[in-house]
Amino acid sequence: MQIDPSTLSARDGYFLMISAIVPRPIAFVTTQGRDGRTNAAPFSYFTGVSSSPPSLLICSGRRRDGLKDTERNVLETREFVVNVVVDEMMSAVVIAGTDHPPEVSEIDLAGLQVAPGVKVAAPRVLSSPVSLECRLLQSIDVAGSAVIAGEVVWMHVRDDLLQASPQAAIPVIDPAKLKPIARLGGDLYARLGEIFELPRRR
Repeated sequence: MQIDPSTLSARDGYFLMISAIVPRPIAFVTTQGRDGRTNAAPFSYFTGVSSSPPSLLICSGRRRDGLKDTERNVLETREFVVNVVVDEMMSAVVIAGTDHPPEVSEIDLAGLQVAPGVKVAAPRVLSSPVSLECRLLQSIDVAGSAVIAGEVVWMHVRDDLLQASPQAAIPVIDPAKLKPIARLGGDLYARLGEIFELPRRR
């Protein structure tokens, strides 16, 4: 099948793209607005950018009537927290992934337990085994979506996830213990399958 993307509706293009680019990690992003109201939302267009300084990006679509709450809060405060999604968080992620008015806190609605950040005012989700506190580096508009890049200024990592690494002087995260949830197409998600090692050629 040959497909010309210019012939697709925005909806069809979205569902085709998210079914092709799989699996995708989920950034469960928590923010706090200037007014103190909190917000949580999942984003699966999410990846690392650099390791020195550590930085990442998320991509936020727009509502027909303006910015989504996450983008607005990040632009106002220049802060956000990326929480890695695991099994026990999935019901909250689904609740937060539904559109709610700005005055509704998805954190409260989903019954999430949170704690204040160390370097940022935005809260982190306590049920997430890895939370990355970020400060905004840059936000640019790309094809009608906001590409938000943030520097990771503090990391919260659950102790039992760490293992020694032959490549690093500090422990690193064991993916088999982390057990992150990945996003597929539509309403489909995935857990980690087989993990294999393929040493790089020296």
